[in-house]
Formats: sequence, C-alpha cells, structure tokens
Amino acid sequence: TFQKMARLVRDLARKSGKAINFVTEGEDTEIDRNMVEAINDPLVHMMRNAVDHGIESREERMAAGKPETGTVTLRAYHAAGNVVIEIIDDGKGLDRDKILKKAIEKGIIEPGREPPDSEVFNLIMGAGFSTAEVVTDVSGRGVGMDVVRRNIESLRGKQEIASEKGKGTTFTVRLPLTLAIIDGMLLRVGRDIYIVSTASINQAFQPEEGAVSTVAQKGEMVMLRGELIPIVRLHRLFNVKEAHEDFNKSLLVVVESDNRRCALMIDEIIGQQQIVIKSLGKTFGNIRGISGGAILGDGHVGLILDVAGLLDLALNSA
Repeated sequence: TFQKMARLVRDLARKSGKAINFVTEGEDTEIDRNMVEAINDPLVHMMRNAVDHGIESREERMAAGKPETGTVTLRAYHAAGNVVIEIIDDGKGLDRDKILKKAIEKGIIEPGREPPDSEVFNLIMGAGFSTAEVVTDVSGRGVGMDVVRRNIESLRGKQEIASEKGKGTTFTVRLPLTLAIIDGMLLRVGRDIYIVSTASINQAFQPEEGAVSTVAQKGEMVMLRGELIPIVRLHRLFNVKEAHEDFNKSLLVVVESDNRRCALMIDEIIGQQQIVIKSLGKTFGNIRGISGGAILGDGHVGLILDVAGLLDLALNSA
C-alpha cells in the first residue's frame, strides 16, 4: 500500500506541476489484510486531497517563504489497540473562517456560536461540504470527503483533522486492529433484522405522548431532554412491510456519530450479539445507510446500519 501511495503521489505531482517530496514512516506496521483492501480508497482520496488542495504551487510556496518542494508524509503505527494512519502535508492548511462561514450559511452551525477548531475542521467530512473553489482532475468530481468518512466509520474507525493556516494539515485515521467482528444490537423492523454497533447507540426509549412533532422543513423530530432530534423511519427508508407506523407501538433508538444524533424508529430490540461482518459486494455495497451484512445465529441475514450515512440522510433532509 505504501508503494502504491508513492506511485500515486508521483503521478499527482506530475499532473499538477507541483514539486512534492513523499515520505513514509512505519511501512512495517502490521495491518489486517481485509483492512488494507478496505482502507485503500479512503487513503487514495486523502492523498489526492493533500496534493491537490493542501500543497501549494511552487510560486505560491516561494511567495510564502516556504521551500519550493512540498512534503507529504504517510505514517502508520499501533497505539492502544488501534492502527493509526496519518497523512501530513506542509501546505496551506485549512481556512477555518471560510469553513465556518459556509457552515453557518448551510445552517449546520448557529450564528454567534464559536465551535472549537476540531469541530470546524471535521465539517469538511460532511456530505456535500467542499470549500474548494476549483474542481480539478486530480481530486476528482463528485466524491467528497463524506464518502471517506463513511468508509472509515463502516470499518469502526474514527478520523480527526488538525490544521494550521499557512503551515499544513494532518488527517489522522484510527482503525481497530481487526475488522471482522463488532458488538452489534439486533433491531427488528417488520420481519427484517438490522444491526447497529453498540458503540453508536446512545439510548433507546418509547416516546411519550406529545414528544414527537413535525417541524417545518425538518420533518419528524422527538424532544429529548430539551433537544430536538430527527427521526428516521427505517421501514420507509428501506421499504419494509408489516412494520408499526404508530409511535406508541414503536421504540426509538438514538444513535450518534461525530456529535450528531438521530432516532431510529424500530419495532423491537432483539438483543446483543457479536457479529462477523460480511461485505455486500459491489451490487449492494452502495446502499445509503447500509455498511454490510451478517449471518445470524438462526441462519437469517441481518443488514448492518451505517450510522454516519443515516445521519447524513436525516440531517440533510432535515
């Protein structure tokens, strides 16, 4: 993978006319074979991003008093039961004010609130959130950083972004050492079984009378401890038959990712089980809200919910 990335950076540098020194650290870090395949696409996209949007042109770098040659570093190491992968560039960094302005315009952040840098930078991983004025052949069209985030989260991973304007950006990805098994909660909707990682579940409850309301342009919301949370009716999203339509017969399971929350409307919580994740292959691998499948103890197939994807659906329609 490191050699692949070296070739990629070399090709991208040639295409963009930029001088780039590619540094690798930790090539010997052991990574689960399935993980290597699964992380390839997100890594490629982050590399393209570093070269295209991170590293400046030779002229810009010289004008800023920097060396003409930019540096992109790919580093891998083990820490606390995780594989940590860092992509570091010494480019122009992210423009915090510009990202914040766009987030306020899109209604993601309330005007007047001053969120921490980490929250602002992580916004670029949201659906349809690109602050790049120029779409180039290098970073590609239509594939946003939200796809990278969804890929990473489907591997039970986390990503962090640190950046300093004029100095550069570091993308950090933390992945579990092994991919195959998650602790899953089995949820019944109609006759179908869905699985959500227990790590994503905040709580489950039956809504009280009057707690659910329809908010203009935001759809159905439930009031929970003073906060309005969007509701996702899984039976409508996945066209499930024989599911409950009434809230007084249903449960709401609150799931969260990246400090965002939504409530999944389900019929029943069946219980907890260790789940061996199976890929759904190319045909079914791109269904929004689904990240994989699993064969359950009774031989039935359950679908694993992609919490980040469901949140994108809930909050973008909200």
